[in-house]
Amino acid sequence: MPRKTLWLAAALALASHAGSSIAAGQEKAREGEPALVSIPTLTEDAAQRIVEAARRKASELESGVVPPRKCRMHIYVLGREGTLLAATQALGAWPGSADIAYRKARTSWLFKLPTRTIGELSRSDQAAKAPLYGIEISNGGLVSFPGGLPLFDPDGALTGSIGVSGDTVEKDEEVARSGLEAAKQLGRRGVVSLASLSQAAAQSILQAAAARAAETDSGVYKAKTRMHIYVLGREGTVLAATQSDDAWPGSADIAYRKARTCWFFSFPTGFLGQLSRPDQKEGAPLYGIELSNGGLITFPGGLPILDSHGESVGSIGVSGDTVANDHDIAQAGVDAFQKLLHASK
Repeated sequence: MPRKTLWLAAALALASHAGSSIAAGQEKAREGEPALVSIPTLTEDAAQRIVEAARRKASELESGVVPPRKCRMHIYVLGREGTLLAATQALGAWPGSADIAYRKARTSWLFKLPTRTIGELSRSDQAAKAPLYGIEISNGGLVSFPGGLPLFDPDGALTGSIGVSGDTVEKDEEVARSGLEAAKQLGRRGVVSLASLSQAAAQSILQAAAARAAETDSGVYKAKTRMHIYVLGREGTVLAATQSDDAWPGSADIAYRKARTCWFFSFPTGFLGQLSRPDQKEGAPLYGIELSNGGLITFPGGLPILDSHGESVGSIGVSGDTVANDHDIAQAGVDAFQKLLHASK
């Protein structure tokens, strides 16, 4: 791929990803815009078929590292939400390649690009001269050598990704491509639609929560509340966010983690707290859950955003005052979404 084409593809992908995470909230959602949008993802059956196609290919290829042995691969397939749909490993595959295969799949999902392309844009010895040098340390650690590929539906929309590791990078990528070809052959039969919070709805949720915060007396000091508010979409990325003047800087992380906790589990953060604290009547069946997923928040202020079928389409997290005020302001955002949802029927 020519250098200019590589850079343009990467720039567009990075801009798309960053655009979903930039703080927003100044513009009102236009009337008539949908509260929900549809995004495609792989079906469970499609993910299994993709893994099986890749596994068969690996079993046919002679290893480039230990010939004449066949390739021993780890293969991961992620869906549109970035979570694991299917995976396999060959007996005797390097244990260390499990993490690499997953990170390849995740890298391709995050940026909608092959890991090879990310590598060509991040290494200074490549023709592109490393405009993305150091990108590997972002997002919890990326892998930027071949073996990861994004998967798309017939309309070119992302549906998931595949990551393969266990031999030479050329063999890894060849096996990944066999999975990609299986996805193409399935076409629309391998895709299902998910409802997701729209950008317009996220703005409306944010505005409603911010308006409630501006009129709510603080439980901490003699003033109105000073809040951080985050709204996440179906993929767990920030669709809208804001903060009050002079809000506690530390509450930014807490608000985001509240929203992310709800995205992870589709439950209010306060409910998870009731199940994880040993002084609660439930007896803490989830004691220690806060340590999972990079750190959760399990006190009130985070709420899932549910559609009319009770499915999570996003989440909101609020922090900056008492947990009662945090929860009340988050609820104002959820209530605004329900009104939008009702009005769109």
